[in-house]
Amino acid sequence: MPAQTWDDIAPDMALADVAAKLRLHQHGDGHFENSETAGQRLVLLGAGDLLAWQRQNAATTWTWVAGAALALSVSADGHDAQAFHLNNGDDTVAVDIGVWHTCETLGRWSLIAITGPATGQSETEYAAPDWYPVPRRATDS
Repeated sequence: MPAQTWDDIAPDMALADVAAKLRLHQHGDGHFENSETAGQRLVLLGAGDLLAWQRQNAATTWTWVAGAALALSVSADGHDAQAFHLNNGDDTVAVDIGVWHTCETLGRWSLIAITGPATGQSETEYAAPDWYPVPRRATDS
């Protein structure tokens, strides 16, 4: 992707205009993305878009690129969860192999780059649509 393309994107642009400028296609879940190239894909999330809980058999790095801050939630054990807010100040989070994660924008739209192995051999497992990490009940001592 040519560097000047980033310069043409402004936070006040409409989601459809950002997708068109970056030549992103609409995914069945509603968000926009490109095809993975050399282990990286761009994902554009609009207000109300939520990436389904998922985990990969390879580590990934999530990098905020443009737009509003976004929340990346991770759960290594399916019970405990932690959320990261990615934006200009804290723009990259590594997600380990097998860690459940989901992502949503905290504004009109957010653009993120997800980087994994360049081999293209990673596989994604999606959770059931109604699944989310459920905290364990406290036990009486």
